[in-house]
Amino acid sequence: MESFIRGIPNDMYEFMLNHSPDPIFLIGEKGKMFYVNAAATDLFGYSSSEWKNINLRNIIDPEFLGEAALFFSKTLNGEYCSYTVNAHDKKGKQLHLQVKNIPLFTNARQPKNVMILVNDFTELVETKDALQKTTQQLGFFYESSAEAMDIIDLDGNVLQVNKAFEEMYGWKEEEIVGKPMPTIPPERMGQVKRDRALVLKGLSIKGLEVDCYKKDGTLIPVSITLSPLHDDQGRVIAFSGISRDISERKRYEEALIRSEEKYRLIAENMTDLVTILDANGVIIYASPSTTRVLGFPLEYYERKNAFNIIHPEDLPEVKKLFLSIFRSKGSADMEFRYEHKTKEWIWLEAKGSYFVDEEKGEGFVLVVSRVIEEKRIMREKLMQMAFHDELTGLPNRRLFQEIMRQTLKEAKRNKETCALLYMDIDEFKWVNDHLGHSIGDKLLKQFSKKVKLSLRESDVFARQGGDEFLILLPNTDENEAITIGARILDSLQELWQIGEHSFTTTSSIGIAAYPKDGVSIDELIRNADRALYKAKENGRNTYRTYSN
Repeated sequence: MESFIRGIPNDMYEFMLNHSPDPIFLIGEKGKMFYVNAAATDLFGYSSSEWKNINLRNIIDPEFLGEAALFFSKTLNGEYCSYTVNAHDKKGKQLHLQVKNIPLFTNARQPKNVMILVNDFTELVETKDALQKTTQQLGFFYESSAEAMDIIDLDGNVLQVNKAFEEMYGWKEEEIVGKPMPTIPPERMGQVKRDRALVLKGLSIKGLEVDCYKKDGTLIPVSITLSPLHDDQGRVIAFSGISRDISERKRYEEALIRSEEKYRLIAENMTDLVTILDANGVIIYASPSTTRVLGFPLEYYERKNAFNIIHPEDLPEVKKLFLSIFRSKGSADMEFRYEHKTKEWIWLEAKGSYFVDEEKGEGFVLVVSRVIEEKRIMREKLMQMAFHDELTGLPNRRLFQEIMRQTLKEAKRNKETCALLYMDIDEFKWVNDHLGHSIGDKLLKQFSKKVKLSLRESDVFARQGGDEFLILLPNTDENEAITIGARILDSLQELWQIGEHSFTTTSSIGIAAYPKDGVSIDELIRNADRALYKAKENGRNTYRTYSN
């Protein structure tokens, strides 16, 4: 080894080889592998002794071999090369890698050997693929909306926006995904953080009127509703924003103040519902759009008390906000169900603002509202589909990791233990190859239902991908985890009957305990996977812990 790396400063060698989180290979000019660091061993799954008999040709996918060989040759001629390849680990899992070839020179400054540095971006590729699939599934509900919609993570970075958002603000989705929301003026960031803190507690902020940036640098007034997205355990995992341009409405409201006659002309030609209420809630004006949207003739609303046609469950909150508008002489936002001629009740989003009749000197409330049935349905669809596996309905990997992140944080704070089970279906490939993928899909669904029956309400069961599953056991020690693992295996021993096919298949389980076997998400998943591999080596249909 010393002769191989001669000429590299000791401090650089120590850092690159012993402390690098990225995989590193040292290879001679004839392709012989001199050294593989711990990160490379973890990524590919081969032990130090196994690497002695492995050539890079054995792990690089065939279609990338020619290009990799060309770059290796260039590096031996003294060039620094950077490129991407697909490879596979010991289990055959595909890896997406960014590779850098660095020539290592002899004392005579002649390139003789090659250092290969690897950056694994497999998870990024898989996440993008999953996001693209989710976007396609939500296409009708999400992209057809006239409302500008976005989803941001708990750090404020954009996960997804719809077509209406692109048209309204000017940014394309690919320009802003993974970055902080660009529409927010810097001076408003303090209030934004306070608003998100409220939403993180499970509250919704409705009808927030603010100015936002468009891509061309102009500011537009918008009305924003910010809502939490929850997982099955009720934890907030992302924020959903719905916004609409209210520039036109703002101009209308300014016109109202200047002239009641102008107000009536505008109100009668806008699609939103416009209602004027006196101090007792009696309707003294309803715009013609009310008939088109709610089905009743305008005569139905003449001198009627608006409180009598609001859903009884929503009435206390609406009355409270109505009184607050008169007390503060300000405005308030609300959502409530309103009487509809044929649908009984329909959801409206409304903003009530206080004005004074200049002639009579009396206060009144101007209410501008619109139907939000589609928006409410879309919210529910987003919450379910964006973070769950389509086939089994279980939480997907992105949702599972967010839940696990919060669980580990709580476990650390409360000095508790928890455990992670990594499991797959024994001989699942045989089922797909001999019985077909449709039977394999049905097996995955039945398998998910059987395993779930063996779990506690607090346990989190997720599909990792393919036939691999993860189970997070909060506030659980290793012995309890073993008991649960054994219970799961017992539940799977019966003959599987899917359609006309009867067959036997079982599961293997790897167990890692926090904090004994790891304190981070990656460390626990990696060690549970290693325990799973030990279970496979011991004949399948069993469990193994990482530490034993």
